[in-house]
Amino acid sequence: MTFDERGADILARMRDAKLDAIVALHDGAHFIEKPNPVTVLTGFKSLGPVAAILRSDGATTLIVIPAWDVERASETCPQAHIVGTEDIPDTLVTALSNGACKNVGLAGMRFLPSAIAERVTAALPSAPSADKLVFDAARTKTVEEIANAREATRIAELGYRHLLEIARPGMSEDELAVELKWQMKTLGADDNFLLLCASPHNRAVQPSTGRRFQKGDIILAEITPSVRGQLAQICRTVVVGDASSELADKYALVVHAMDQGIAAARPGVPMSEVCRAINAVLEAKGYGEFCHPPHIRRRGHGLGFASMRPGDVALDNDTILEPDMVFMIHPNQYLPETGYLLCGEPVLQTPSGAEPLTMKKAELATVAG
Repeated sequence: MTFDERGADILARMRDAKLDAIVALHDGAHFIEKPNPVTVLTGFKSLGPVAAILRSDGATTLIVIPAWDVERASETCPQAHIVGTEDIPDTLVTALSNGACKNVGLAGMRFLPSAIAERVTAALPSAPSADKLVFDAARTKTVEEIANAREATRIAELGYRHLLEIARPGMSEDELAVELKWQMKTLGADDNFLLLCASPHNRAVQPSTGRRFQKGDIILAEITPSVRGQLAQICRTVVVGDASSELADKYALVVHAMDQGIAAARPGVPMSEVCRAINAVLEAKGYGEFCHPPHIRRRGHGLGFASMRPGDVALDNDTILEPDMVFMIHPNQYLPETGYLLCGEPVLQTPSGAEPLTMKKAELATVAG
């Protein structure tokens, strides 16, 4: 599916819903778990609050803050009418004031700050939610998004390679995180959601601090760059010094669980079965207690920014997998003997199964201690 084909699908859904227009909004605060309907409709990733109006005839208006970002928006969306502003709700009302858009659906309202949401609601009090319409159409990725996911994965792997080259005792978590973010930025990442921490026995993965690495530490790295608004992620575990045989064995178990999850991801299968396949490996080894909250809440997730479909790899997600869905499979698991361990790959659902986008699968790595 191309971006234009997705647009045609959205227009068809609008006709079925008898909508004259969809207004999509986003506050510009991009986050790995926050979908962006503006990016779905336009392909644009904003610097600040933004709105897109898609009319039933296919005409698109993109309203951007800051106003000086009009040039970049015009390059990204050459077919759209671009309006720079410092006030999204006022400009939105003006753009809709010609009377041609009587039935308007709203997408993205749930994620807006109240200061914007309340004014939009006051201007369009009877507008229904169009979230399902927009995100159902974006449940699978376009060829452009898949290409961007592959490039983001390549950058993530190069970032991880850089971690292995420079991580050393005495270096702080923050220093390593800054190095990785800068290196991936130079490779073309437009954003990066990086969790990185270390301890001899991690309870979870979290943002970096000023703590300095020591021999015997286990470094956890969740590396999530985006390219042209499309995220990819890899999850990796690194030991400072030599890894014990117990740690190596437990990590191999978690990797095996991931492999079983990847094998279970086939078209027509509910996402819950992927989670169930991962859990089964760990439950068979006596870790059933640790396969549920508070130790773990999911085994992966969708990869935005545009759409988070097909959602979490979780027992309560019955979304049916389809070709061209892109999502993360990560068993990331706390084990009492070793602490929290990370392994995970981004996958593309194909007609024959889930294809990892990485060139090299997760394995327990070491750096000199």
